[in-house]
Amino acid sequence: MSVSDSRRDRVWGSVDRAINGVVRSHLDSDGVQEPFLTDSDGKRPTSIDQNESWSSLLIVTAAATTVGTVIPAGYNIGILNSPQQIIVDFCNASILHNYGTVIEETPLELLWAFVVSIFLIGGGLGAFIAGSIANRIGRKNTLLVIISLNVIAAIFYGTCGLAKSVEMLLIARLIVGIGAGLSTTFVPLYFSELSTPATQNVLGLLCPVGINVGLFIGQVLSLEKLLGNEEDWNWLLALTCIPALLCLAVWYYLPETPRYLFVIQQKTDTAFKELSRLRGLPIDKLGPEIEELRREATRVTAEIPSDGMNSQSNWTWKTIWANKNLRWPVICVMVMHFGNQISGINAVLYYSTDIFLSAGLDRQQAELAILGAGFINVVMTASVVFLTARFCRRPLMMISTSGISIFLTILAICIYFISKATWIPYCCIAALLLFVVFFDLGVGPLPFFLPTELIPAGPRPLVMSLGCLVNFATNFVIGMTFPSLQSLMGVYVFAIFAVGTFAQAVFLFFKLPETFRPPRSFSSAATILH
Repeated sequence: MSVSDSRRDRVWGSVDRAINGVVRSHLDSDGVQEPFLTDSDGKRPTSIDQNESWSSLLIVTAAATTVGTVIPAGYNIGILNSPQQIIVDFCNASILHNYGTVIEETPLELLWAFVVSIFLIGGGLGAFIAGSIANRIGRKNTLLVIISLNVIAAIFYGTCGLAKSVEMLLIARLIVGIGAGLSTTFVPLYFSELSTPATQNVLGLLCPVGINVGLFIGQVLSLEKLLGNEEDWNWLLALTCIPALLCLAVWYYLPETPRYLFVIQQKTDTAFKELSRLRGLPIDKLGPEIEELRREATRVTAEIPSDGMNSQSNWTWKTIWANKNLRWPVICVMVMHFGNQISGINAVLYYSTDIFLSAGLDRQQAELAILGAGFINVVMTASVVFLTARFCRRPLMMISTSGISIFLTILAICIYFISKATWIPYCCIAALLLFVVFFDLGVGPLPFFLPTELIPAGPRPLVMSLGCLVNFATNFVIGMTFPSLQSLMGVYVFAIFAVGTFAQAVFLFFKLPETFRPPRSFSSAATILH
C-alpha cells in the first residue's frame, strides 16, 4: 500500500467513526434492526445489520456523486427558458460583431433551436458511449470525466459573453450535454454496484431526484431578479461548475465499485479491500457479500456465449440480443425511456405559463406558480424512494401511466374551453399539477431505476446506455417537432401524448416483470429472468 493510500485510509477512518455514530442513531428509530444479509441457514450474521450498510463513505459517495453529476444535468435542462430573449439577442449581436451581418427572424429562430437542441445531441452521444467508457476506464474514473466536462463547459459559458462568441456557447452546450448523457447512464450503474439490499431503493432513485433538484435550482436562479438578466445570464450558466467542483474536492476518497474490480477486472484482493473500506468492516465480517460477488461472477461468465469471453466488457449488442432471456427486458427498458418523453412532460411545462396567466395570475405570479410545480416535481420524485421500498414496481407504473393519460385528456379539454367560464383555468391548473404528480410516481423516475433490477450485471452498462440514448433522442425529436405540431393541431397535440402513454401502459402490463424483492438478502433481482 502506498503512502498516499495509507493517508487516505487514516483520514477516511476518522471520518467514518465520526459519522457512523450519527447514522446508526437515526436510521433505526424504532430500535428494530432489519437484516439485509442472511447466511445459508437463513440467520442474520451478527456483524452485519441494516444500519451498517449506510457507512459514512457510502453516504458521502452518494451525496457527492449526485451533486457533481446529475444536479448539473438537471440544471442545464431548463436553464435557458427564462433568459431566452436575452440569449437570442446575444446570438444576434455575436453574429453582427463577428461576421458583420444581422440574421433575420427565421434563421435566428433556427439558431436558437440549435442552441437548445445541441444539449440533447450531446446527451445522446454521452449516453451512447457511457457504458463502454465505464467498462474501459472504471466507474470512479468515469465520474472524473463527467466532472471535467462540467468544469470545461462552465469555462466556455463564463467567457462566451466576454468573447461575444455564440460558437463558444454552442460548444459549452454540447460539452455539458455529453456530461448529462454520461451522468444519466453512469449514476444508476455506479450506485447499483455500491448498494446493499437495504440501500438500493434510495440509491437507485437519486438520479431522477438529482435531475429534478437541479432543474428546480435552475428555475429559481434564472428568475430575472436573480441571475436571469442581461448582466448575469452567462454567470447563471457558468454556475454549473460549482457542484462539479464540490464533487471533485472529495473524488480521490470515493471508492471504485467492488463489483467492477471483482467481476470485470478480476482483481480479487483489491475488490475485497475496497469492499471493506466501503462497508467500514473487516473483510472477515463480509462473507455473505463476498459470496454474492462470487456468485455474480459465475453468473456473468455463464450468461455470455462460450467463445472465450469472460468479462463484462465483452458484451455487445449482438450477444445481448441473441440472449433470449434478455430480449424482452431490454425492450421494456427502451419502452420505459421512450415513454418518459412521449408522456409530454416538456409540452405540458411549455403550456404552463399560459395556463397560469389565463387563470388571472400576472407574469411574476405565474413564474412563482411554475416554481411551485417544480417543487412538487422534486417532492413527488423523492417520495418514490419510500414507495419503491414498500410497493411493487408494476402497480406504480400502471397507476402512473393511467393517471398521465387521464389528466392529459382533461388538460386538453380544459385548455380548449379555457375562455368559456372563469373556473376552467383553475381546472387547468389542477390537471397540470396532478399530471406532474402521476408522472413522478413512475414514468418519470423508474426508467432510470428499474434497469438495475431487470438487467444482469454483465450487459447492464450497454442496456442502460441504449435506454438513455432513446430518452435523449425522443426528447430531441419532440422538441424539434412540437412547435409545428402545436401550430397544426392546437391542443389536440396532447392526444398524441395521451395515446402514446396509454400504449406504453398496455405494453408494460403484458411484458414488464415484477422485480420487487424485500431487502432481506443479496439475492440478485436479475434471477427473475426466465
